[in-house]
Amino acid sequence: MEKDQQTKEQEIYKFWEKEGLFSADPDSNKPPYSLLMPPPNLTGDLHLGHAMQHAILDAVTRTKRMQRFDVLLLPGVDHAGIQFEGTLTKLLEKEGLSKHKLGREKWLERAWQFKKDVYKSFHNTWTVMGISADWSREVFTFEPRIQKAVFEEFKTFWEQDLLYKGAYIVSWCPKCGTAIEDVEMEYEERRETLYFVRYQIEQSQAKSDFVNYQIQDGDEFITIATTRPETIFADTGIAIYKNHPKFSKFAGKNAINPLNGNVIPIFEDKRVDKEFGTGALKITPGHDPLDYEIGKDHALPILHVIDKTGRMTELAKDLAGLKIDEAEKEAAKKLERSGSLIKTEELIHSVPICERCKTTVEPLVSEEWFLKMEPLAKKALGRIDEINFYPTNYKKILTDWLEKIHDWCISRSQWWGHRIPVWYCSKCNPGHAVGKSKDMVVSFEEPGKNLPAGKQDCQTCGEKHWEQDEQVFDTWFSSGMWPITTLGWPEKTKEIKRYFPWDFELTSPEIKYLWIARMIMLSLRFKDNVPFKNMFFHGMLRPLTGAKFSKSLGNAVYPDELIKAWGTDATRMTLYTYSAPGRDSRTSKQLMDERAKNFRNFSNKLRNIAKFTIELKPEDSATEMSNHEDDKWILEELNKTIEQATKNIEKFELHLATEELYDFIWHKFADIYIEKSKSRREEAQPTLEYVLETSLKLLHPFMPFTTEELWQKTHPGKSIMAEAWPTT
Repeated sequence: MEKDQQTKEQEIYKFWEKEGLFSADPDSNKPPYSLLMPPPNLTGDLHLGHAMQHAILDAVTRTKRMQRFDVLLLPGVDHAGIQFEGTLTKLLEKEGLSKHKLGREKWLERAWQFKKDVYKSFHNTWTVMGISADWSREVFTFEPRIQKAVFEEFKTFWEQDLLYKGAYIVSWCPKCGTAIEDVEMEYEERRETLYFVRYQIEQSQAKSDFVNYQIQDGDEFITIATTRPETIFADTGIAIYKNHPKFSKFAGKNAINPLNGNVIPIFEDKRVDKEFGTGALKITPGHDPLDYEIGKDHALPILHVIDKTGRMTELAKDLAGLKIDEAEKEAAKKLERSGSLIKTEELIHSVPICERCKTTVEPLVSEEWFLKMEPLAKKALGRIDEINFYPTNYKKILTDWLEKIHDWCISRSQWWGHRIPVWYCSKCNPGHAVGKSKDMVVSFEEPGKNLPAGKQDCQTCGEKHWEQDEQVFDTWFSSGMWPITTLGWPEKTKEIKRYFPWDFELTSPEIKYLWIARMIMLSLRFKDNVPFKNMFFHGMLRPLTGAKFSKSLGNAVYPDELIKAWGTDATRMTLYTYSAPGRDSRTSKQLMDERAKNFRNFSNKLRNIAKFTIELKPEDSATEMSNHEDDKWILEELNKTIEQATKNIEKFELHLATEELYDFIWHKFADIYIEKSKSRREEAQPTLEYVLETSLKLLHPFMPFTTEELWQKTHPGKSIMAEAWPTT
């Protein structure tokens, strides 16, 4: 984009802001229409996905303003706990620093400074894209008023007995250093080794030194198959399916763990997969979700051989301290030396990885906070029909997930986030036991800090020895409240009365469970209403390989690059071609450049049409439109275009709306009508002007800068945004 054009766009944007054209008015007599911007994560530059979302939001916003609605497009940014902390950690490592070297207070100072630096790039991209949001209402999910709202959310759940804390199996990311939800994981196909390991059946005379014991004739064995021999150290049982043809005779007996000589029970369980391995399953309750459930039902002890950093514990003896992949190889060697490893096979295995850092996720037992989800999901299932989904199949996708929902682990072992507002008496409750009868308090700030002496003392010791829970909330615990906290909840504001539920929300499909489902449940819980009337899922833009755009792989395309090369409006129009509801698209920098170049040429075509119509206007032009057949034809085509484009926008099919407008303006108006009009220019002038002005209005939601620039040529000082939407 040429510098003078960039300067023009900046001036146009400042003009819009100065005129207050982005502002919503809760006291307006116009009907309200509200759109909620999905808050991008506070971790770096805005990418194509963000640009797609914001371009769609802005097109709907500008259309509704022209249709005479009081429109609120509310912007905001998410603090993105795990991702933000991971990004900052990498920066600190380059300085030889870490969060633990800095300490919590110093680290938080650096975090807030980093937040300010990142935010600048966000806001610049938003304004360059022409996003007409009400910036006076912008929200950050970690600002004080949101913190108070999140406290109110937690306090309410606590009072309703929907919260509990305890040691349970969770999905743990060793690199991020925290528990994550199952829906925050991806799965990667890997070629792994399947080890077939035999466990000796305990004889009447136990072996005192099993590790050095040499197998003898007559010994009996039960064989299991596993991809994780390093976890055998933590085995506490073996399960077989009922009536196993080979091993059912061992049910009720004991086996001897081949790596440590521990005696473990053998039992039947219907959850054992007959088709996997040998039909016998080693049970490691501390390191597998299914094993955890089976172990709980059979009262098996829970042992931990892998710690939260992804290394082996002292339970692994001489393998302690090794990384998991190293320990796997060493454990296999031990099994082979003892004669316990029968054979190996190759296995294509689906392995869970953290969606943020791509580290292999470990199932571990950790003490976390949980929210009971069944009552929230039940209400959501009863009200989900009140939302219009685009595409419609997403209603069933969300319904299926809600029907199978499990309790939500809401705590994270991080520092960046809303700290859990629970205080424990370090003297009477050093173990941080949780319960309404325990020595703990749910409080937004330290108990007794701003109260008279004697208030908020520990009920047991009568003193103040308060220490706060170290963990923070899962980011989605606050982001799930986004539809109501952005409008001032828990206060009863006129904004929440007027603009809630939101008329339009959109997102990419990948956070449908993390964010959309939770917004539905939490809005129904706290406002007894669905959060939005229309929920739009746009497709994902992917590289030609079908994977994901990645900065590290060097295949990422950034909106700033396209804007610099081809201009803002050309970039927006390019994005609309990929905006079909729910449809993923494969593209590349080259393909996007080609499309953007075409739309840059379309902008130039529009300027040439305006120059011909306005600047080259003949002096003795007619003042009224004629009944010439060419004039009638173009007006009929214009009416068809108005009707069809409006219908497409109402259905949020912006890709079809822009296609319709492009075809009409370039081919019907320019190529046919304008060419024909040259032979009867004076008579055709009123029709030329009417069709041009109407076309600019129809195009404005998609190409705001070009249309505003051309509108100002004949309407100086007046914005096209304030014009009424065309009707037939």
